[in-house]
Formats: sequence, structure tokens, C-alpha cells
Amino acid sequence: MDKLRVTNHIKDDDLRIKMYRVVDICNSVLKNYEYRQTDFLNPFEIKNAVAIVNSNQDLACRIDGGYDDAERSVLSIFPYYQQVESSDVEISFLQIDGNFKFSSVSHRDYLGAILGLGIKREKIGDILVHEDYCQLIVESEISDYIIYNLDKVGNNRVSLKSIDRSDIIKSSQTFDERSLTISSLRLDNIISSVFKLSRQEATKLIDSGFVSVNYEKIYKNSSLVEGESVISVRKKGKFMLSEVGDTTRKGKIKIKTKIFV
Repeated sequence: MDKLRVTNHIKDDDLRIKMYRVVDICNSVLKNYEYRQTDFLNPFEIKNAVAIVNSNQDLACRIDGGYDDAERSVLSIFPYYQQVESSDVEISFLQIDGNFKFSSVSHRDYLGAILGLGIKREKIGDILVHEDYCQLIVESEISDYIIYNLDKVGNNRVSLKSIDRSDIIKSSQTFDERSLTISSLRLDNIISSVFKLSRQEATKLIDSGFVSVNYEKIYKNSSLVEGESVISVRKKGKFMLSEVGDTTRKGKIKIKTKIFV
């Protein structure tokens, strides 16, 4: 598989490098007739990786994030004549327990504690935060390391244990819902309104590659955003443009947003 040919349409450098790795895995499978899998990828990365696999008729693939509707998943790649089941996928399931009655712990706290062990983000799948515990999906090769080394999240002592895939419980996402009126559905305009920034500050974030729409990096500040799009802004947060409403008499557009808490 020609690495440059199958990735020449990708403009984002980070995405291209990740897809180079996918091509390397594909070539290994073609050469050795063996099952391989990627690190965890976001939905846009998965979309691009699947397109690469599907460009070769001798390959097949399977997406698995550990549970239905997972945000981050691994892609299993294998010869077209093989079958891969969930039990073959090298991901593990952990539960983090602690006394969080007097100190709330967020997704960011859990992620920060894990990354603080020197683990790369791509080795970690979804982090499912519940009231007094957290469930974590990771690549199997690092599960024991996390169990033996993660003892604090924030200021809270924690304990870890392995659980089964069937024990995974989806967490209910918490949102801060807001209604706004904006002059247009341009990306820079929406970001400046949601995070109370100047248009110049919003444009700088976009130009710096800090903004993704539906997990795809966007560098054009005038891009129009559709309803139900998920927008991530590095160092600011993530939100959904949940509803695009009517236009006011003054020509403003009514929108509703859900900011991920």
C-alpha cells in the first residue's frame, strides 16, 4: 500500500502522521497475514482509517470502543478472510474507586492523573465518569501499569480493579445549556459568542489549529457550522451547537448550545 498515495488528500499534519501509522499496520497485515490494531482514534480519524483499509480489497476491519456509541475506538485490521470477535480485541476495562463525597472529580481530573503517569493519550479510550467511581477503557498493554501506579486523582486516594466488558455503564453527560443570538453561523462568530472572546481571539485559535468541528481540525474562520455539530476548542472546552432557531427582527440568529461540563 502506497503511503503517500492513500493520504495525499489529507491536509492536517497530525492526522496525516496518524494515517501513516495506519498504512504501516495495513502493510504489516498484508505481509504477515496477521491481525493488528490501531491505537484509540476519534470518530474523524476512524473515518479516515476505514477509508484507507477499504482501499485494499484484501483487508477488512472492525471498529471497537468497548461499548455502543463509544467516542474513541480502536480499529482492528486483518485479512479479508479472517473473523475478529470482541474477545480478540486487545483492550481492557478498569474501574477507579474512591471517596469523592467531599471533592468532585471531573473527566479532566481523571485524564490528567493518567497522563501524569507518562501514558500517551492515544493509549486511552473513553473515560466514563460516575458519581463515586470511574470506568476506563485502555489498551491491554498498559492496564497493569495503571492499576499498580495510579493511586491519586486530584487530592483523592483511589483504588483500581479490572472489570469485564459487560460491566461498563454509560455515563450521563452533564451540559451547561445556553441560548444565544448571533449575527451568523461562521465558526469564529460562534466560538467568540460561546466563550465570550473577541473575533480576533477566536480567529487566532482557529489559525493555530486549536479548533475541531466534529473532530476534524478546521483552519478557516469563515466556515459555516451546522446544527448538532460538536465543536472542540483546545484550552477552552467542548460544546454542541444543539439547535439553530429563527431569525430575530434585527437579523440575529437564535441558537442553543450545550457546553460539556
